Amino acid sequence: MSLTKVAFSLLVVMVLLPAAIGRPQAFQQPYGIESQNDIENIAPIRQQILMEEEWLRWRKKHIVPEVMRRVGVDVWLIGEEDGALYYSLVPANYEGLVSQRYDALIFIDKGADDGVESLAIDASEVADLINSHDPSHIGVSRGSREQFAEIVGSEMAARFVVSRDLRTGFLEKRNPEEVSAFNHVARVAYDIIAEAFSNRVVVPDVTTTDDLNWWIRQRYRDLGLETSDHPTITIQRSRLERPKYEEDDEHFTIEVPPRNGYNMIIRRGDMISVDTGINYFGVGTDTQQVAYVLKEGEADAPEGLQVALNNTNRLQIHFANAFAAGKPSNDIVNDALEAAWDDGLRPSIYSHPLPYYLRRYSLNGGFIKMRYGAGPGLGGGELVEPAPLLPPGGYPVYANTTYAMELHTWTSVPEWGGQDVRITLEQNVAMTEDRLVFLGGRQVEWYIIK
Repeated sequence: MSLTKVAFSLLVVMVLLPAAIGRPQAFQQPYGIESQNDIENIAPIRQQILMEEEWLRWRKKHIVPEVMRRVGVDVWLIGEEDGALYYSLVPANYEGLVSQRYDALIFIDKGADDGVESLAIDASEVADLINSHDPSHIGVSRGSREQFAEIVGSEMAARFVVSRDLRTGFLEKRNPEEVSAFNHVARVAYDIIAEAFSNRVVVPDVTTTDDLNWWIRQRYRDLGLETSDHPTITIQRSRLERPKYEEDDEHFTIEVPPRNGYNMIIRRGDMISVDTGINYFGVGTDTQQVAYVLKEGEADAPEGLQVALNNTNRLQIHFANAFAAGKPSNDIVNDALEAAWDDGLRPSIYSHPLPYYLRRYSLNGGFIKMRYGAGPGLGGGELVEPAPLLPPGGYPVYANTTYAMELHTWTSVPEWGGQDVRITLEQNVAMTEDRLVFLGGRQVEWYIIK
């Protein structure tokens, strides 16, 4: 059995299914592929920052013109009130955090041949600059509209285009190098889960969910990685086994999102889940994976749980095949749900964009950090069956954007007396120009704790 039950590849490409066939014939999963030990090659923070700065320069040059022309603005005004957007556009070593603050970041579209000029200027310069360019449409956010209207005057303020699509369009798009590097980031996150879901960490009938939670948190600290919150550890246990122990049914309530509730001893026969993520190379992972604790005499997870994991893997395939660059987000979810129902699955989808992780340092000691995500939600998250279809349409999914593919299926498990088990998987994915890819792989086998 491999160290990790995540199937790895540089970019695992989803094979498109024939439109007329509901059951995924191309559903073939590689098993037993070893970890690539990315956990042994974590970059020092200076290397991370230098690389992130290179990516920022590329994004200013290529993504800013794309989103400005998509929305239809000649000039884009960004103020400090724009928060994450503003700080995502200034260098990591940004003196303005404490001493000098620029009142505006300005992008001026000079046409397809000359590209977009970017400037950081004081308030006293903004009006003259805008008047000299005489733009027809000026992009601003709702948060900074009032500030800039006062600076440029009523005539120019009448040309404002208040569009959240500017902010979202820039923040959600990734440099292709970022997408490639995200494979490494995701594999580091998966390597840590593989360690956590092993007998190196978990001793059945001794280790608690809080022990495992804090072990993961400590491992992040030891590796120099940051995270935004505690890992969430949850347990599903057969009702046939519960009378042996003190925990009542309330301890096994399933919620969306999951939460750290009761500190419970991890027992043999338990299914355990983790929901966690790291901040590394300026991006954030968000992952849920599952493990099974063998009962005495067992060599593997029961067949019913094998089927349950396979069902959620099949839902992943249907969801991946529904993606297309430019396709409305709600249509993607609806197409995936309908394909899953045709496949006999009991699905729910509640995916979302993956976050950036910003670090900004002042030369005289100031420091800020923030974690944020931008882009379309993909699903509702209800636990009801069947999962409701969404209104058609929605914000489109664009190429070079990243998501947490978060979803689950319900499966009746014979070995658990027909009890319904929910297998939730959350894997990091990217929409490239022509297909959806899993970043660093995906879980296709149970982690086994002996």
